[in-house]
Amino acid sequence: MDYLVLGPLAVQGHQGVDLTPTPPKVREVLALLLLRNQTLVLTSELIDELWPDNPPVSALSTLQTYIYKLRNLLSSGNDERSAILRTRPHGYMLAVPPEHIDSHHFERLMGEGQAALAADDPGTAADRLAQALSLWRGPALADVTAGSLLSAYATALEESRLRALELRVDVDLRLGRHRKAISELKTLVGDYPLHEEFHVQLMLALQRSGRRPEALDVYQRLRGLLVEELGVEPSSKAQATHQALLSSEDTLEVPIPAITVTTASRGDRTPDEWRPVAPAQLPPDMVGFTSRSDALDKLLGALVEPRADSTPVVAVGGMPGVGKTVLAVHAAHTLRQSYPDGQLFAQLGGSTSKPADPADILGDFLTAAGVPEDRIPVSLDGRIGAFRTWTAKRQVLVVLDDAASAAQVQPLLPGCPPSAAIVTGRAGLGGLASAVHLQLDLPSTADGVELLQSMIGRTLTGGETRAAELIVQLCGNLPLAIRAVGGRLSATSWPLKKLAERLIGATRRLDEVIFADMDVRDRLLASYRRLSEEERHLLRLLSLLPSPVFTSHGVAKLLQSDSEMVDGLLLHLVENHFVRVLAQNADEIVYTFHELVRFFAQEQVERELSYPEDSEEEETMELL
Repeated sequence: MDYLVLGPLAVQGHQGVDLTPTPPKVREVLALLLLRNQTLVLTSELIDELWPDNPPVSALSTLQTYIYKLRNLLSSGNDERSAILRTRPHGYMLAVPPEHIDSHHFERLMGEGQAALAADDPGTAADRLAQALSLWRGPALADVTAGSLLSAYATALEESRLRALELRVDVDLRLGRHRKAISELKTLVGDYPLHEEFHVQLMLALQRSGRRPEALDVYQRLRGLLVEELGVEPSSKAQATHQALLSSEDTLEVPIPAITVTTASRGDRTPDEWRPVAPAQLPPDMVGFTSRSDALDKLLGALVEPRADSTPVVAVGGMPGVGKTVLAVHAAHTLRQSYPDGQLFAQLGGSTSKPADPADILGDFLTAAGVPEDRIPVSLDGRIGAFRTWTAKRQVLVVLDDAASAAQVQPLLPGCPPSAAIVTGRAGLGGLASAVHLQLDLPSTADGVELLQSMIGRTLTGGETRAAELIVQLCGNLPLAIRAVGGRLSATSWPLKKLAERLIGATRRLDEVIFADMDVRDRLLASYRRLSEEERHLLRLLSLLPSPVFTSHGVAKLLQSDSEMVDGLLLHLVENHFVRVLAQNADEIVYTFHELVRFFAQEQVERELSYPEDSEEEETMELL
């Protein structure tokens, strides 16, 4: 089944059978669900769209009737009705494969056209843009009654069509098709009399065709219209083109822009002044622990000697605060000379409640690469295509820090070697099947002491070494905790022995491993909030066991729970680095806690017992 919104609304079944609903409000509901495909549309939004001024008392039941009719329509020949139109809390979601909606094809083709322009391939760009425009059968949703939401979406689609027209005409002019473009541009100027870009393009096409007087007349008519209707002069670009027409002795000397820049922030810079640049976005190489030679060698080896048939990707995992970012940034700095076309860095916010949108990250990457704003596609697919086109002929290293999932990372990876990527994340990167997976473990006590020394800024002597070893062990050998206490030592000039005694005597040790933005509790809390309630509940119970070492069988027996359910919950806790596998044999897996994680889980027990309502409210606010 195909769904068409670029023109009159239409639903086409097998062999082109027309299945378009006829009731106006059912069509309105379908149009909004299609334009928000695979996204929740709230019941309140649908009611406001259908009855913007005064919804009837029966609005909800009437809307449910419309949904029922749509389900019957969309499930024609499909027994699984709910697979297409799904009911969700507070709303509905249409789950149509994007390739069955014409607006998706338009965005994809337009993105490919923009990517071809960025790669200086006007022939391919002209073909893709022409295909994109051929999908339009008239104004978007021409026969659908539109409320405020649908009107906004239809306007956005129309603006995208105009942008595609501008780009395709630009490409035609670059390819010397100026004579052919004149008649189309005259029609466009008539249809959009205040659209300056079409006037500028017509001036150029006429000039290139040896019709300078007509080109000058186009400018005068444009200026007269703008002054009369809006009280403004033409844009600096239109004025510059007019001046070039006046001063040119040869009718072929007026330059044709490679692409039209309309963004005010670019000032008066002409479109062909932009040049690709080599971005250098890496954070400073961090001072501190980077001496884990085994892990570093494995990471560097995977990028220096990659497989020839796929993009080299290394996924670095590990518990919060173990030093994933430090290792990734240090490795990237080590490899800078191997990636002369640039190094890109993005913080993906995977441990927060609002992970970064891949489309936004790609927009930032393309901007850093020197691509003008108006050549950056709007859709995610278009940006993926533009980014992979840009990296295809370059050696670029991409560092993606704190990823939420493989799905978030996949669009941000270069499409082919010699470009490469390093990804860090606490969990969820198993879906990067072609990546080399590196689990970063805790450093040795000796390495932890070396890190502590670097934070203090001096070499330890005599009894200080033993005190330093004790501090590292009380920090659970966790680099973030060691950095935090090192920062405190540096700021307070306390003797190491005093800090060790303070850590031993602390009733809440996590309060002692905080300095500036280095806070172990905050890092653990961010991951804790991403667990399910069942996983949180089990974690809290495990922290109350008399020993930090336990087996799934023992836990299931203690809780009188199903062993398979406990195994599944423990597996998720291991994946999220709240629990570690200590040993494994044919019959049993032995688990344990990191010491600071156990303290954290016990704090959550206290919080749950003391402030159950506050805890629930905080979690609700976090979700909102």
